[in-house]
Amino acid sequence: MSSVAIFGILTAVLLAIGAPIPVTVGLSSIVYILLEGIAPMIVIQRLFAGVDQAALLAIPFFILAGDLMNRGGIAKRLVRLANKAVGNRTGGLAIVAIIVCMFFAAISGSGVATAAAIGGVMFGGMAAMGYPKNYSAAVIASASPIGVIIPPSISFVTFGVLTGASIADLYKAGIPAGIIMGAALMVAAYLTSKKNGYQGKNAKFSDPKAEAEFNQPYEKRDVIEVLFALGTPVIIVGGVFGGWFTPTESAVVAVIYSLVIGAFVFKEIKIKSLFPVFKSSALGAARIMFIIANATVFAWILAYEQIPQMLMQSVMNLTSNKFLLLLIVNAILLVAGAFMETGSIILIATPLLLPIMNAIGIDLVHFGIIITVNTAIGLLTPPFGVCLYTASNVAGVTVQDTIKRIWPFLAAMIVALMIITYWPQIILFMV
Repeated sequence: MSSVAIFGILTAVLLAIGAPIPVTVGLSSIVYILLEGIAPMIVIQRLFAGVDQAALLAIPFFILAGDLMNRGGIAKRLVRLANKAVGNRTGGLAIVAIIVCMFFAAISGSGVATAAAIGGVMFGGMAAMGYPKNYSAAVIASASPIGVIIPPSISFVTFGVLTGASIADLYKAGIPAGIIMGAALMVAAYLTSKKNGYQGKNAKFSDPKAEAEFNQPYEKRDVIEVLFALGTPVIIVGGVFGGWFTPTESAVVAVIYSLVIGAFVFKEIKIKSLFPVFKSSALGAARIMFIIANATVFAWILAYEQIPQMLMQSVMNLTSNKFLLLLIVNAILLVAGAFMETGSIILIATPLLLPIMNAIGIDLVHFGIIITVNTAIGLLTPPFGVCLYTASNVAGVTVQDTIKRIWPFLAAMIVALMIITYWPQIILFMV
């Protein structure tokens, strides 16, 4: 049996038994290199080369900025603002949850962080207004993946480093892509709420405290606090678009801004709470860097064996129709998203699919949005969907119960994906 066959079989077996993705790609790569007689030093060289990218410094700083803003009280302030805007409509709180997830996405850049933060704030109020827990969990689980689409997005940084695509252009295309996804989910929330009778205006509360909070007048101080809170995405996105600083520099500025606002304006970040935040952010960044390092070795082997070229030829032999090829690529990515972590998909699938995208004339930024939106949907789909698990855990329901209610939202996300795929001008007009 050839070494490349053993490489493929070992990878499949490790994935099947549930081995961590970085262990899977790293171990199978090492076995291949040893079988091929390649100098083992190449493993160390590729591991370091994978993370020796200045742009990757943005990842730990974006994670830290998101954690600081979460700890600083940003989520509950965004909820109150959105609630006053649309909370009294049919399905109002479900729509509020989606809007807040979109705003929080522009701060955290993480789907899981969004699910945990917004779910913790929203579930109590939604339960008090008669929304079933599994429906509430389905709403948050569906909307939180927007965190990887709306900038700042760690996925965009990874894709940009991997392909040489402009991260600033990915940011520009990510904004309308995230809005399309959010709008599709809001339509699904409205229709399902109308069907099930989840009212907004004149809704009956089971919890007097929640009712008092829902009807609390929105004061001038609340507006000012929300403006301070929204300063983070303005700095991140506006600074990059305006050419004031690079995406990496914007992440550092966001950390400083988040710390100052949380500690001195909202006064919810205390000195003693900083160490757990730093520790959590460091661990999160380390996990991502470990995946990137191992996936770089894996990608090197794919290139060494010319597997991307063979895959491209195989797919092109099936059809030369651009419409069908894009459909096949989306199907591959959606299936991968059900079983693999977002960063791993980008790092493994990008070198495999890029030749196909180039062959059919797909813009590099457009491809980056397509692959990122697919991985966002993967955060919802079982068995891997981490946003699905996170939202269910925070809501206190089983994943099986939440799955029963996700289908309209999953359908809406796929419709949004098709729009983004086949009408690229909708998202590329700012690039």
